[in-house]
Amino acid sequence: MNNLIGTQKDIVMSSLDFLNNIINPARIECGEPEVKNTHFIKRIEDELDDLPAVKSFYRYGNEVKTYDLNMDQLMLVGMRESKAVRRSVLATLKSLSQPKPKSQAEIIAAMALANLESERRISYVEQKVEQVNEVVDQIKQGTIPAGWIGYSLARTKSGMTVDKCKILTKQFNVRKNTITILTPEGMPRPMAIIHEDDFISAFKAMMNEAEKRGTRWHHPKMGLFQAIGWEDK
Repeated sequence: MNNLIGTQKDIVMSSLDFLNNIINPARIECGEPEVKNTHFIKRIEDELDDLPAVKSFYRYGNEVKTYDLNMDQLMLVGMRESKAVRRSVLATLKSLSQPKPKSQAEIIAAMALANLESERRISYVEQKVEQVNEVVDQIKQGTIPAGWIGYSLARTKSGMTVDKCKILTKQFNVRKNTITILTPEGMPRPMAIIHEDDFISAFKAMMNEAEKRGTRWHHPKMGLFQAIGWEDK
C-alpha cells in the first residue's frame, strides 16, 4: 500500500490502493469477481459527497483516476460490498487503525530518551534546590552582597538622615535592591540595600552643588538637609 499516509488517527489511502490491496483481494477470497477501477470510481462518486480533487495518470495509454480517501470514507465505500466481503474489508481497515507494536530497537531508543529527559529534570531540580539552599543560607547569615550597603550605613557615611539618603538614591539614580534577612526573633524580613560606590559618588557630586545655609545645606533635588561631619569626609 504505497500510497497509505498519515497516522493511525488520520489514515489516508488512495482509492486505487484500496481497490487493489483490500477490496479486490477480499472479493476474490469470497468467490466474487474483481471490480474494475472505472466502476469503482463511479461507486465512490455516487457514495461520497465531500470528495477531494480527483487525481489521474496514464497507464498503457489509458487514463487511471483515483481519490485520496480518509478512514471514514474508506469505511463508507467498504460498506457497499456484500456481507462477507464487507466483513473482511472492515477487519483490514481496523487493523490499519491499530498502533503497530514497537520493535526492540524502538523500545530501547524510547527508554534512552526517557532516561535522558529524567536526568535532565533531576539536574534541573538539583540546581534549583542548590539555589534555594544558597538563598536560605544568605537569609540565615543576613548576608549583604559585597559593594552594597543598607541605609543605616549610608546614614553613617553621609551624615544625612535615612530619609534624605533615600531621596538622594532616588534623585541620582543610585542602584538599589532588596534582600531578605532574619530578625532577632528568627523571622525573615526584606531589607533595602544600595550600591555603595554609586551612593558615595552621588553624595559627593550633590554636596559640591549644595549651598551652605547656616548649619544646614540646600540642594534643588534634596531641599534642606544636614550632612553632619561632611567637612571631615
